[in-house]
Amino acid sequence: MELWQRYKKAIFPLVAILIGIAVFAILKATKPQTPLMEVEERYWPIAVETVQFENVRPRVRSFGEIRAGREAELRAQVSGRVISVSDSLGDGASVRAGDVLIRIDDFDYVATEQERRADLHEAEAKLVELQTMLSGEEKLLPVDKKQVDLAARELDRQRQLLKRSAVSKKAYDDAQLNLNTRRQNVLVREQTIARFQSQIVQAASAVEKAKIALSKAQRDVEDTQLKAPFDGFLTQTDVTEGKQVSTSDRLARLISLQRLEVGFHLSEAAYARLTRQTPLKGRTVEISVRHGAVAEKFEGTIVRIDARVDAATGGRNVFAALSGLTLDTDLRPGLFVQVNVPDEEYQSVVSLPVQAVHDAAYVYVVKDSRLEKRDVEIAALDGEHVLIATGLQAGEQICITRFAEMGSGVKVLVK
Repeated sequence: MELWQRYKKAIFPLVAILIGIAVFAILKATKPQTPLMEVEERYWPIAVETVQFENVRPRVRSFGEIRAGREAELRAQVSGRVISVSDSLGDGASVRAGDVLIRIDDFDYVATEQERRADLHEAEAKLVELQTMLSGEEKLLPVDKKQVDLAARELDRQRQLLKRSAVSKKAYDDAQLNLNTRRQNVLVREQTIARFQSQIVQAASAVEKAKIALSKAQRDVEDTQLKAPFDGFLTQTDVTEGKQVSTSDRLARLISLQRLEVGFHLSEAAYARLTRQTPLKGRTVEISVRHGAVAEKFEGTIVRIDARVDAATGGRNVFAALSGLTLDTDLRPGLFVQVNVPDEEYQSVVSLPVQAVHDAAYVYVVKDSRLEKRDVEIAALDGEHVLIATGLQAGEQICITRFAEMGSGVKVLVK
């Protein structure tokens, strides 16, 4: 009894441990066995593109700005008070060639025109009068010369009679005097004709001066109406009805519709690529203007290339003239646009989205539902696509989906 009392405190923990071990053994022995399951290999869903060889003409994309290739300062050609202004006169308004934009009071100019017309009529009448008088003198000159001939024959006859003493000396002297008088008449007539001819030249010159003066006066009358010289858009307008204007006043600026152009920049690499076979000048480009979600497209022709290389970027500034524009076209200088310049045609290349090419050196080909790395040679870029020259075969499927675990041997599922 004393022995129990002495060791019971040590026996209870030992018994508890033994009971725990027995319970654990029983639970382990009675635990149901779960069969082992085979882990299935993970695959990645991807999109692919099938390799097709074709001839492709890529486009080099750039961005530019609409510019005014031709503009005119509209100034009053005559001084005066503005009596009317066109309703279309205002910044941004579109006008057609010949549209009357303003009218200047033409009273003084019309009066001057009438005076110059009267001066012309007077000069023409004077010229006609002189021509008539000259014509009369020229018709009388042969008569005077004929009278000289008659007087000469009469003098000769009187000389023969005087030798035979058939007439008196006085009759011979009278015949001599008559001949001299007839000759003097011819001389006076010729001098008169010469004077009329000189006066006619002066009168003709006066008529020409009068015509010039009348033409200038008529032009001044026409210039009281300021007309648009060509189709275009108005800007910087500064004129109101009642304003006193002079020939030095600028009333507006007119930007030509037919001379709108786009200026854009090409890097030196893009410029070299585009000109490796044919010159760039004369090539047709596509201009795209975005209005919200809608893109409007226009055509242009490259007309000139800046002779200087941009020191900051090393590229070239290129200018293309727009075509096919109307007054309803919503294009204005300063508008930002996208420009697509067509490249030379590449023969037998594969066009793939840019995300299909990794590090500009390789792609992943799908073989037996697994990825296979394939080195390729890039021919050119075409916007969001890459043109592959070598390294692929027709009919192969190229992975165009990117994911973090991409690599050779990775299992994929083509969607």
